[in-house]
Amino acid sequence: MKKITIFLTILAVLFIFPIEALAVEYSIEKTRIDAYLQENGEVHVTETHTYAFEGEFNGITRSLIPKKETAIVDVSAKEGDQALDVEQQDNEYRVYRSGSDERITVDLSYTIENGIEKYTDVARFDWPFFDQSNESDYAQMDVYVNPPKPTEGVIAYGEDEAAGSESVEEEGVVHFNMGHVDSGENGDIRTAFDASLFPNATLTEDKAIRGEILAKKEELDEEQAAYEARKDFFTTISPFIIGAFSIYLLILIIYTVRKRNAVRQEVERRFGNAYFVPKEEMSLPATIAYMNARLVNEKTLTAALLDLVRKGFVKHDNEEHFTVMERNTDHKHESLLLSWLFDKIGRNGEFTLKHLKTYTKDKKNHKAYREDFHKWKQAVLEEIKGNNLKSIKGKLRIVVGISSLLLLPLIILFGIYGLFLSLAIMIVFFGTFLSFACLYSPRTVKGARVYKQWKSFPAKYPSLQEQEWEELQDDEQKRAFIYSLGTNNKHVNKASDKMMKTTPQFNSGTQTDFVMIMVIAAAINHDFKEAHTTAAAAYSSSGGTPGGGAGVGGGGGGSGAF
Repeated sequence: MKKITIFLTILAVLFIFPIEALAVEYSIEKTRIDAYLQENGEVHVTETHTYAFEGEFNGITRSLIPKKETAIVDVSAKEGDQALDVEQQDNEYRVYRSGSDERITVDLSYTIENGIEKYTDVARFDWPFFDQSNESDYAQMDVYVNPPKPTEGVIAYGEDEAAGSESVEEEGVVHFNMGHVDSGENGDIRTAFDASLFPNATLTEDKAIRGEILAKKEELDEEQAAYEARKDFFTTISPFIIGAFSIYLLILIIYTVRKRNAVRQEVERRFGNAYFVPKEEMSLPATIAYMNARLVNEKTLTAALLDLVRKGFVKHDNEEHFTVMERNTDHKHESLLLSWLFDKIGRNGEFTLKHLKTYTKDKKNHKAYREDFHKWKQAVLEEIKGNNLKSIKGKLRIVVGISSLLLLPLIILFGIYGLFLSLAIMIVFFGTFLSFACLYSPRTVKGARVYKQWKSFPAKYPSLQEQEWEELQDDEQKRAFIYSLGTNNKHVNKASDKMMKTTPQFNSGTQTDFVMIMVIAAAINHDFKEAHTTAAAAYSSSGGTPGGGAGVGGGGGGSGAF
């Protein structure tokens, strides 16, 4: 049975996350592409890709998307002198070369038909060897464009990732040294050579375009120069911007710490040491939620029912049977709880754990159960809000929120100009200030007092001696136990178990009443937890889509592995 469970789990993971489960770990360390321009207008291309794999792999992939009016033919691959099998699927070519944990170098060859556009004065070769559909990073990308014969007067420039990477070397060879290229980026290369080098190529159009190409190159050069100037400007001022916001953040931290300390000192001055069991200022469910960072769960629900018993609104006839004695409660959430448990789940003002099991066993009641629990939970949180335990600090939060919005233009600009360290710091500032604006609500003096008093309770409770426990009033014992149950503090729960064992159960009166609360607590909590689990529901989904050619002329490409 265990093996079947493991198998089904693995199968489910592979079904839900097929791409992630079967992903191949690799990096492309070096890529060199040589394009050899032919006199007849074709382009013979050889690509050399060096992959480093971690784990098992079956081969590499290369996406070759031709431009309009062109075609890619005669695709072949080899490793050294060993030919490799190539399988074409639309514009993707799979090169089969399996292995595990190794570095391989694969040579890919193909021909681009009609790759050169010939005009009366020049012939141009513009090509996107990769585009935004590419899913892999290239650690080092070099592209060489070789003319049919040595020549001069070559025009070359690049766009996007290829911008500013061009250089014309000896004999008219154009080298695009792009360095690291991220996945999902375009990188068009554009070159133009004297038309006389291509006597057998078909004339694309009977006109001269050298001037047009030079004008476009000049325009891009000016744009690149302006980009570099702006980048230098932001590089210069970014440390001062970061410094200013760092000081602003430091001032904000100092202010909040001083305000918090001032509230704490006021609490110490006015109220001193708390009673062992703090005085009742809110209902126990609200107190438990406040001390648990507004978390309300099945343990809070158990504590709420026991608190109704403590207050006398509900009578417990035995471990599993409860009866409403008074509906005129102190808080809205108490009335909601009575209506929910004793009228909707139970019957005629009576509630048993059997009622709870029967109600949650019916799937038709699950939605209603969650909705009713949510209404009760919101009412508990409303009581916390109504006690003004936290200060809103509206003006300060608005100011900080506006200042966080001022960071957005800087984040965008630092991203555009590749200032990634400054960008990361600005994002941290933005997240910090935005979180402050949305969440900052320091405790009031009352909130700090309630928090301090109940925070000290778990520290004292485990060390309480039997005599000290017996000296507590019955109501204090009940509140201590119910609070410890609702907060689910392990050390406090152990202390409660200890007190339960030392309490003389044979006595009559209030002490027996307290012992009964302790006895029924575990059963109630177990059944409420089971009801929560039964009524809960979860949903999930996943999916993905492929990419296409976005380079010059509708072409493009990319690399990968399988």
